[in-house]
Formats: sequence, C-alpha cells, structure tokens
Amino acid sequence: MTPLDTDDLQWALQRRLEDVFVKLGEKFGDLTGRVETTIRPGVSFDDVGGLQQAKAALQGFTTALTHPDRYKDWGITPPKGVLLYGPPGTGKGMLARALAGASQAIFFRLRLFNLTSKFGANTGELLQEILRIAMGEGRAVFLMEEVDALSLDHLLPPPQAREASARLVAALCEKLDAIDPSARVLVVAATSRTDALDPALVAPGRLDHLVEVTLPDPAAQQEILDLMRTRTEKSAGRPLFEPLDYRSILPLMGGMSGADISEILRRALEAKVHRAAKQASAPLVTTADFLEAVDGYKRVRGVVEKIRYGQYL
Repeated sequence: MTPLDTDDLQWALQRRLEDVFVKLGEKFGDLTGRVETTIRPGVSFDDVGGLQQAKAALQGFTTALTHPDRYKDWGITPPKGVLLYGPPGTGKGMLARALAGASQAIFFRLRLFNLTSKFGANTGELLQEILRIAMGEGRAVFLMEEVDALSLDHLLPPPQAREASARLVAALCEKLDAIDPSARVLVVAATSRTDALDPALVAPGRLDHLVEVTLPDPAAQQEILDLMRTRTEKSAGRPLFEPLDYRSILPLMGGMSGADISEILRRALEAKVHRAAKQASAPLVTTADFLEAVDGYKRVRGVVEKIRYGQYL
C-alpha cells in the first residue's frame, strides 16, 4: 500500500469517526472539547522527556495492540486497561498519545471532568457508547483523563455523589468486562487523585496495570527543556535560544512538572514577541531571560495557590 493510499484511508476513517460523533452529539449533547479522536497520532515515546520507567512500562503494552496473539502463545489474554497516576502536568496524556502513535492506533481522548460536568450520572451510557465505537474501529488507545471525576464529588453533595457514582462506575466496569481480548483496544485512565478512585475500576481484568508518572528530577527536566526548545525552534524555522546555563536554571525548577517547564518556556518566548512588536526585532532568549520567566511564573503560581485556598476571595 502506498503512502497516498494510507493517507486516503486515514482521512476516510477520520471523516467516518467525525460523522459518528456528530450523531452521538445529537443524542447526548455537544461533545466539542470533551471527546477527541486522532488517527495514528504523530507522537512517539522519543517526544516525551524524562519518565524512563513509565515509558518503558507503556512500551510493553504496544504488543497488546499490535500482536495480541503473542499473549495467546503463553496461555493468557492481553491486558484491557492501564492506570497512569501521578501529580498534575507530568505527561500522562502525552504518554497515552505516544502509546497510540507507537502502536499505529486510533487515539480516543475523553476529558472526563468536562463530560461529567455536562452529563452527570448519564455519562455512563455515553462512555459505553464511545467504547463500543472504539472497539468497532480497529486498534485503539482509549484515554480517560481525570478518571477521578467519576466520583462526581465536583457536582453533587457526598451522599448523592456516592450513589450516582456507583451507577456510573458500574456501567463502565460492565463495558470493560465485555471487551473482547482480541479487540486490540487498550483503555488508559489517568489521574492525580488516586484517593478518589472507586476500587472496582482497578480490579483484576480492568484497569489492573498501574504505572506511576512522577515529577521529573533535574536530569529529566533538562531533557524536557531540550525537547521543548528543539520543538519550538523547528516550528519557528530558526534559532530562538542562546546556549542556556543549566547550572543556574535547574536548581530553581525543583518540583516543577513538564507542564510547568512548558509554561516557563512559553513566557520567555512571549516576552520576546512583545519586545519585537515594539522594536521590530529582539535578541535570542538568554539564560537571564529564562531565569526571569522562572521567577515570574513562580509569582503567578503563588497567587493561584492563594486564590485556590480563598485568600484572595
């Protein structure tokens, strides 16, 4: 099959899925910003900085999607589900996307906080329907972000939340149990709140493979920053950075996630955009520029924390 034929097939599949989700939206309500599908995302594990252990664990699951018969050779069935857990912003969604890319699979991404906020306890029927669609379209990675949102504690008082959540989780577990071992579908759930998960979800045969996604250490932070620098320079088509002094930068980024680093880099580049708008040009980003962006981000994050705990309300 030529690359053109492959592109045509992917385009046709993407259009079919879009049509299916439009009809699904007519039944349940607008799914924009809540459900995303990507045919064979162009992301690999090499695009994910740090997280060596998590990447190694997930790379092992590509076999379940590409060669499930190898499990049969050893008298077992392929796994159905994986739980990624760890602090916010550590790259759980990126890892799931990379798994889909490495497996040449369709990537289904469900933002469960947004879904449950709109559909409440009725989310269970919608999840069952989307999983049914995923199982009918071939090899797929089915990501449920913020799976802790199934607790519904962001919508309802505790007694009502527990009752409605139990029904919602039961509907999802029923669908997980019904997944055909040969379906080549892997359900990946992500959470930063393991305390809010229903134990039924991680029972054997469901999301029973747990992978921790940790905050990066300094070496991993440098790797993440290097990848992001390369990506932005490739997008701009020119150099954007002077050589950076990591001995000055890394000690100030202790405890920061990949998402934090991405935002700091964006702020450093945004300052250059503003300067170029005033002066028609701007020099490359230096270590001093980056340190200034780190300091500014820390101040903003401090204000956000105060707002979160009601000190500015």
